[in-house]
Amino acid sequence: MSKRRHKRYTKRIETEFSSGDMIFRGISSDLSEKGLFIRTQHGFVPGAVINIQLILPDGSTSQLKGVVRRTVKIHLHLVKNGMGIEIIESDNNYVRFVREELIGIPFNTSKPSDVPEVKTEARTGEASEEEIIILDCPDCGIKNSVKASALSLQPRCGKCGSSLT
Repeated sequence: MSKRRHKRYTKRIETEFSSGDMIFRGISSDLSEKGLFIRTQHGFVPGAVINIQLILPDGSTSQLKGVVRRTVKIHLHLVKNGMGIEIIESDNNYVRFVREELIGIPFNTSKPSDVPEVKTEARTGEASEEEIIILDCPDCGIKNSVKASALSLQPRCGKCGSSLT
């Protein structure tokens, strides 16, 4: 059962993201109107508010603001490193791109109702299940359950204390 509220679409888009004075580049994928995943080695901590600039396939740019909901940073080739972002502010270019190019719904900018209202309040009262990743300890071989949001915190084996990343 998926925890996502909006269907995601696979499309790779060049991305520049920043928080404060730190600016990095990455590739966005798994796009929806309310969220995206940025593939990068420079993930910010969950809860960080970031500014995002997407270079859309038609050459136009889109400016977004989002909150980091999860960060994945491990050295396994099977797992994509990066950040899951909840979009809290988007522009017409992004909404048009998602609706027309990915979903296939015409987008009419003349009607204000076509621009989705994005709530900026934090999801504090919701009960949510954390994504769990199983990592084998490189030293003792024990399987460890690690929350995906804790991967950037250098988790250690519960038995021998060795680094799992």
